[in-house]
Amino acid sequence: MKITLYGKKGHAYSVAYRNFLKSTEIPFVYKDVLEDAEANKHTKELYDGAIEYPTLFIDDEVYLTPTSETFNKVMKDLNLRG
Repeated sequence: MKITLYGKKGHAYSVAYRNFLKSTEIPFVYKDVLEDAEANKHTKELYDGAIEYPTLFIDDEVYLTPTSETFNKVMKDLNLRG
């Protein structure tokens, strides 16, 4: 399973989702959309020119600005526990 999270330093959901993923001990990649040029460009492509966050990628699935409810459901479906 490949998990990537795009977020922004200090953004509440970005921090919460990143901390949860850290607690699972499952490898994941975190990219700050304001510091990583590639993530910034990709985010603009996903959101029609806007910079939005967080964005969650799990294998081939993309979750655009997932709510806490969506994030929790995805984690539960993957049997990931913090």
